[in-house]
Amino acid sequence: MLKRKSIFIKLFLTTLLILLSSLIFFGVVFNYLVHNVFLNSAKESLKHQREQLAYHINLANEENWDEKIVQASLELTLNQEDKATFVFDHQANLTYQSEQTDIEDLIIDRALIQKALNGEEVTKRIRANNHYMFVVAAPMQIESADQHNHVIVSILHGFDREASQIKIINLVALLITVVFTGMIIFFVSRKITSPLRELNHAVLKFAKGDFSNKVKITTNDEIGQLGNSVNYMAKELSSIDQMRKDFVANVSHDLRSPLTSIKGFLVALLDGTIPDQRRSHYLTIMKSETERLIKLVNDLLDMTKLESNELQIHRKSYNISEQVRQVIAKMEPELSKHLIEVEMPDEKDYYVFADTDRIEQVLINLLQNAIHFSKQQEMIYVRMNHKNEDAIITIEDHGKGISEDELERIWERFYKVDKSRTNNLGTGIGLSIVKQIIDLHDSSIHVESEVGIGTKFTFTLPLSGKE
Repeated sequence: MLKRKSIFIKLFLTTLLILLSSLIFFGVVFNYLVHNVFLNSAKESLKHQREQLAYHINLANEENWDEKIVQASLELTLNQEDKATFVFDHQANLTYQSEQTDIEDLIIDRALIQKALNGEEVTKRIRANNHYMFVVAAPMQIESADQHNHVIVSILHGFDREASQIKIINLVALLITVVFTGMIIFFVSRKITSPLRELNHAVLKFAKGDFSNKVKITTNDEIGQLGNSVNYMAKELSSIDQMRKDFVANVSHDLRSPLTSIKGFLVALLDGTIPDQRRSHYLTIMKSETERLIKLVNDLLDMTKLESNELQIHRKSYNISEQVRQVIAKMEPELSKHLIEVEMPDEKDYYVFADTDRIEQVLINLLQNAIHFSKQQEMIYVRMNHKNEDAIITIEDHGKGISEDELERIWERFYKVDKSRTNNLGTGIGLSIVKQIIDLHDSSIHVESEVGIGTKFTFTLPLSGKE
C-alpha cells in the first residue's frame, strides 16, 4: 500500500505536476502561435485581395462598366468562405461588400476605418454573437476614383470553428501524452525508489542486530553510493558487534580469573587451610592479582576517555632518554621474572615536547607487549635516533612475531594476537591506547613483524630543541 508521504508519491506527483505545467505552458504558447499563423495568413490573403479589388475597380472605372457587371466581377474576389470583405471610401462610406449583410454595422468600428484611412494597418480581435472574430483593416488606393484613399476591411468570422478544431486535436493529443507519460513516470518512479525501499528494509534488519542482509547494488548513481555506504556501515556495525561480544568475553574472563583466585585464597586463609609459613606467599599472589585488576580497570577508563575525547594531554619539554631508562628500571622485577634483558645503547639524550605521563604509558605498554611475546633469556632492544625535527624511538624483540593478517588488526580494541587464555598478560586494550595517545601527539607509530623472527615498534615525537 502506498504511503501518502513516501518518496515514491512525492517523486511521482512532482514529476507529473511538472509535466502538466509544461503541457499547459505548451498549450498556451501553441494557441498563441496558431492565432498568429491564422492572422498572418489573413493579412497575406487581404493583401492579395486588395490588389485584385483595386485592379478590377480601376478597370471598371476606366471602361465605364455597368454596376451589375462590376458587382458580378467582384463576386469571386469578395465572396470567400468564413470571411466578409468590405470596401469603404475616403468618407468611410461603404462602397463594396462581399454579401448583403449588416454585419459591418455590428462589428466594424468607424474609428478603426479612420485609422486605416490615415495609412495605418489595424488588427482587432472582437467577440460578437458569442463568437470570436478578427477584424483586419488596411488602406487601399484606387487610382481611378475621385479620391484615391479607400479602406478594405476583412472580417474572419469562421476563425472560432477552425481554432476549436485545432484546440480539440491539441487537447486530445495532450490527454494521450499525459496518460502515456504518466504511466512511464509511475513505473520509472517505482524503479528509482525501489532501492530506497530495499535500503529501508535492510536498515530495519540492522536495527534488530541482523547484519547478514546486504543491499544489492545495481547502479553507480547516488542511490548506488548510498547502498555501498549502508553495506559498509553494516560491515562496521557487525565488526563492532563482534568486538562487543569479544569485549564481554575477554573482560569477563580477565575479571573473573583474578577475582576467583583472590576469593579462593581468602577462603583458604580464613578457614586455616594455608599454613602460617605460606601466608606471605599467597598474600603476595593476591596483591599481584589485585594490581592486575586495577590495571585492567585503568585501561578501560583510559580507553573510554580517549574515545570520548575527554583525555587531555599536557605537553612539556623533557628528557625522553632518561624516561626510558626509568621505565626499564621500574619493570626490572617483571623482566627478571621472565629472564629477559633490555639493551639500550648509552647514547646522547633526546629532549621531546610531549606529555610525560602518557608517553610513559606508551613505553610501558610496548615493553610489556615485547615481554609477552619473547621467550626466556632473550633480549629486547630499545634504540633512539632522530630525523629532521622528530625523535625516533624503537622497541624491538626477537619473539614469535605476528602474522601479516593479524598485523593489520593489532590496533583494534580488545584484539589479542594470542587467543589462548593460558597467559594472563595483556587485555587487548594496551596497543589501542598506545595508538590513540600517539595520534593525540600528532605523531606516528608503525610496526614491522615476521613470524618466528620478532616484532619492532617505532614511533616518533617532536624534538623540543633543547639539548
